[in-house]
Amino acid sequence: MYESSNYQYFEDVNWGLLRLWGNRRNLDVLDVGCGFATTSQHIEKRGNRVTGIESSAEAVAVARTRVSEVIHADLQNHPLAGRRFDAIIFADVLEHLAWPIGVLRSYLDLLKDDGSVIVSLPNVGLWSVRLNLLLGRFRYEETGVLDRTHLRFFTRRTAREMIESTGLKIVRRTYNPGLVRPFVPLAKKLLGGSASDSHDPSSLLESRPYKLYLKTIYPIERIVTSSWPGALAFQMIFEARKTL
Repeated sequence: MYESSNYQYFEDVNWGLLRLWGNRRNLDVLDVGCGFATTSQHIEKRGNRVTGIESSAEAVAVARTRVSEVIHADLQNHPLAGRRFDAIIFADVLEHLAWPIGVLRSYLDLLKDDGSVIVSLPNVGLWSVRLNLLLGRFRYEETGVLDRTHLRFFTRRTAREMIESTGLKIVRRTYNPGLVRPFVPLAKKLLGGSASDSHDPSSLLESRPYKLYLKTIYPIERIVTSSWPGALAFQMIFEARKTL
């Protein structure tokens, strides 16, 4: 493991989460650890009201240009008491926390009785991680499953157990494929521009190769991944509701 102040963060659009969201409209949504709101801006564009909460001042400045409301606060001491939401999203944030179960539970009082929680987590059982472990390699990376800011790691089973331990019942699940995703660091170097704009994913997300990938390779990846999501899924996405 290595440490550096020059962290090349990358925030992709969570297409699997958006696929699970579908066409739901007119809902109050809380995006916990919203980052740059790269994904939740699409939920707002579909006719919903998104409130983001984020601890990074840099990310807050960008997110405020994309969604209705963004609160700059520590995720574990949120100033949202008394408010209620139809959906609470934890999109690739719980793995960054030392005590994810406690944080997840602390937000459930903000959920309406008929509301749902959507959790997205990276899959440490991904084929590329398994292969490297087989070869005796474990190295943190700038992005992906082994992002060097990750404190917790989950397989499909332990992710499900973590969510259910809070008293939630999983009602839907999906995934983002991971056949190509391990090669994103290389794509960033080729398409991501200079180090100064490395935090901004637009150079990659707006590139012609990425758009071509979404139209051609991504649908095939999804089909292939369905045969063994435990090893071929990059992100695991769950929707859960309170048990009665």
